[in-house]
Amino acid sequence: MFNISLSADKAGDIAQQLQQPHHPRIARLAAIIQHIQPDIVMLCEFDHPGNGGDDGAVARFCDHYLAQSQHGQAPIDYPYRYCPPSNTGLPLPFDTDGDGVITLPNDAQGFGEHHGHYGFVILSRYPMDEAGIRSWQTLLWRYFPQYRMPLDYYGEASGVMRLSSKNHVVVPVNIGEHTLHLIGCHPTPPVFDGEEKRNAKRNHDELALVNAIIDDAPYLVDDNGQAGGLMKDASFVVLGDLNADRVDGDGMKGAIRDLLLHPRVNRAVASGRQTPKSLGGRFLRPWQPRKGRPNEWTHLSGLRLDYVLPSADLTVTDSGVFWPDKKDPLRSLITDDRGRERAQAGSDHRLVWVDIALPS
Repeated sequence: MFNISLSADKAGDIAQQLQQPHHPRIARLAAIIQHIQPDIVMLCEFDHPGNGGDDGAVARFCDHYLAQSQHGQAPIDYPYRYCPPSNTGLPLPFDTDGDGVITLPNDAQGFGEHHGHYGFVILSRYPMDEAGIRSWQTLLWRYFPQYRMPLDYYGEASGVMRLSSKNHVVVPVNIGEHTLHLIGCHPTPPVFDGEEKRNAKRNHDELALVNAIIDDAPYLVDDNGQAGGLMKDASFVVLGDLNADRVDGDGMKGAIRDLLLHPRVNRAVASGRQTPKSLGGRFLRPWQPRKGRPNEWTHLSGLRLDYVLPSADLTVTDSGVFWPDKKDPLRSLITDDRGRERAQAGSDHRLVWVDIALPS
């Protein structure tokens, strides 16, 4: 799982940047993925068409960067790729921010300067069951039980406002005789709002939707009209920049704690001895005091925001956060030319990985 920060305010800019085969920042990002060599990876904040599919950006990243050695790392090929539709930059028919005009990025189903801004993609070395993919992109927020939507803020838009700021998907991946279900989402950050706390409340409810999918909640109806969530015996992995830390940050803690303590989620990875850790996070000095463990941080603000959470039936053999120690030569992949950790050097997030063994 890697929030790769390949997003731009103008539609098509990322696809154009990826036409260059030697872009320094993109090469560093690709080298990180090559070093870890994940069989499956979700990439957040990767612009692509809002209606789904690839405008060439994903193909170019795979072919020009991942399939070519970067910084001495071994190439990797992902023949199976999924670019889901997104609510980001999808205009609403109402003015929600009160400026008198309907404009992006605020007057949209999900914050975005264009449709597909900040989208996510999934790359896999194993085939995906495309016919079995499910999504909850169009689920209306007001139809979600015990929703926290601030009705006064959204006004007329509350009747058409969707819960997912981007999308919530379940992607079945066929690995030999087994099927692994990927639960992917990227909830809105719980900041950049006012006293109404619209983003904090939406982040909470987007995480509650993940819990509902795992619970096979009967009230859920996906975009194709199918009721419920995951089957009770399904093996799964939750993937995403969830924009929620259980102890720090501005978000509401209930839903992320419910997810980490969910009986169907591997407890050792969620909050135990196999929680992904790094050697380099301890050197970060965030500007705000933090209570969390620095070796579990995944973001330059000193927060654990990015997650790979296998189901409890899966055996975990190893895990980690790519945040190299100061003495590690690979640290140059996350620093600028002056050796500073800056978002502009690559991403403000760190790649999180978990190795699993499927049931025999």
